[in-house]
Amino acid sequence: MLQKIFTKPVELNIDGKVITFRSLDDYEFALSARTTIPLDKITDAINASPGELALESNAIMVAIEQLSELDNQLSENGEITKRLKAINPVIFSNDNGWRDIFFALKKHHSSDSGRYKQIALTAYLEYLSNRQEMIQSIKARLEQDKNQQENAEVAQFKTGELDLEENFDSRILADELGMTSLEKGESTSFDVKEGDEISLLLANYQCKLIIRDGIKFVDNNGVVHPMILGENKVGRGSECKVRFMDSMQRISRLHLTIIIHDNNRLELTDLSTYGTYYLQH
Repeated sequence: MLQKIFTKPVELNIDGKVITFRSLDDYEFALSARTTIPLDKITDAINASPGELALESNAIMVAIEQLSELDNQLSENGEITKRLKAINPVIFSNDNGWRDIFFALKKHHSSDSGRYKQIALTAYLEYLSNRQEMIQSIKARLEQDKNQQENAEVAQFKTGELDLEENFDSRILADELGMTSLEKGESTSFDVKEGDEISLLLANYQCKLIIRDGIKFVDNNGVVHPMILGENKVGRGSECKVRFMDSMQRISRLHLTIIIHDNNRLELTDLSTYGTYYLQH
C-alpha cells in the first residue's frame, strides 16, 4: 500500500522547473498523465514507413525488456539508484519530459527516493507499452490497406488484361497494338533467331514468346514457361503446358498450340473463341 503522506514535500527539478509533490498519491497521479502518447508522436507514426515503424518497435521492445528486468529485481533504495545510474539515459524518451524526470530522480537521495523511482519506472513502462500498442495498430492497418489494394488490383485485372467491357472486341485491341490475327484452326509458321520476340494477345491478355536460350512463353503475369520440342498447349484446360486460371473465361480451354521444330522455327495455331494475335519483333 502506498504511503499517502511523505514526511516532507518532495521537490524535483525537471527541465529547470521545480515541481513539488506532497504525497505519493499526488506523485503517482501526476506521472499517470504522462503515459499518454503526444499528438506529434502519433502523427509521426502514422506518416512513417513500415521500415521506420519496425525500427521504432524494435527499439521500444529492447527498452521494455531492459527496464522490466530492472523493475523486477529492485529491492533496496540504494540498489535502484545504482542501477538507474548505470542505464544509458537515451533509453528514456524526451516525450512528456520522461528523460528529465529520471535525470532529476537520479539526483534525489531522500529516504523514500527508491519508491519515487519505482513508481516512475512503472509509469514509464506503461508509456512504452502504449507506444508499442499504437505502432502495432498502425502496422496492422497498413497491412490491411496493402491487402485491400492488392485485392482491388486483382479485381480490376491488372495482370495483363487490357479490357473489361462485356462486349469487348479483341480485334480492336489488336489493331491498337499493331497486331495480326492468327487464322483460326490454321497453323502459322515463324522463322526466329536468338533474341527475337513475338508479342501475343490471347483474347485480351498480353503474353509473348521470347527466343533466348531456347523458346519460352511468358504469360500475362510475367511467369516464364520453357517450351519443349513438339506440341505445347496453351489454355485453361488441365492438359495445357501453359495453364491459365479458370476465372479467365476469355481464354479458351484449348486456346493455342505452339509446335516447336527447333530453336529457329515454330508454328502457332489458334483454336480459341476470342482469338489470338501476334506481332513479331
